[in-house]
Amino acid sequence: MNFFKRKYYQLLSKLLKHLPNADLAFVKAQYYLKNGKQLHLDPPTEFMEKLQWLKFNLYNEDYKNFVDKYEVRDFVKNKIGSKYLVDFIGIYDNVEDIAFDQLPNQFALKGTHGSGYNVIVEDKSRIDIINVKQRLNKFLKLNYYHKYKEPIYRAIKPRILAEHYLDQTDSENIVDYKFFCIHGEPKYVWTKTFHNGKYRNCYYDLNWKKLTDDSNSKNFLEEELPKPDNFDELVDIAKRLSSEFIFVRVDLYSISGKPYFGELTFFPWAALKRLSVERLNKELGDLIKLPIKSDA
Repeated sequence: MNFFKRKYYQLLSKLLKHLPNADLAFVKAQYYLKNGKQLHLDPPTEFMEKLQWLKFNLYNEDYKNFVDKYEVRDFVKNKIGSKYLVDFIGIYDNVEDIAFDQLPNQFALKGTHGSGYNVIVEDKSRIDIINVKQRLNKFLKLNYYHKYKEPIYRAIKPRILAEHYLDQTDSENIVDYKFFCIHGEPKYVWTKTFHNGKYRNCYYDLNWKKLTDDSNSKNFLEEELPKPDNFDELVDIAKRLSSEFIFVRVDLYSISGKPYFGELTFFPWAALKRLSVERLNKELGDLIKLPIKSDA
């Protein structure tokens, strides 16, 4: 988020905070700014509208361990086994507890309490440790809930997780396979990779047919991605990890033919940005069956 957009949202939050249902008012304003249309929640029909309904009615602080990058490891271990987890080095409450001299040459440092709180180190000899510590301390002071009003993040304890570096040795770039799962069933996979110096992405269905409806998008990946040899295993993992949820996006990697768990995402793009493949906004929305809300 650039400086001016961040300042705008900070001002918007201050203006709305005294209103009844201030969080909802803030999200509705954000949604309109991003999409040029109103957010309808009574009743919700489109995909992102139903995710916003889940944000305000179901996916609350009780779900925090599914998005805490350290605590979710127990969930994954119990569901599919620890072999799919990236090996971790340590978990730290304070930046000064991190012994950089004892870390391997390549590693990843991640804030457990939000999205984007990452420092990826490919060569330790080339980093400015003071600068890295400053960034990590900044992460630890943030509460991701305030950014997009997602209650699921509100009560997570800020910590830094050190993990081993994932390296795709048999290909130029790692592909992130993000499975959109509804009622425990993977429906589509959104693929994201670094190509020609920029991140590019596209959707595939479960028959590995590329969706080209959004081919005019500036980030659309024109090239075909090869279907992973272990794609059926990736689908099965996504199905098992999503079995308890109305919707969750299961993010996976496949490194040298071995699947690895990335994270669970309950609100892609904070449930603010409508999908670039227009027909999926209705199709996925129709597939989500929301519980009946009790007024008792």
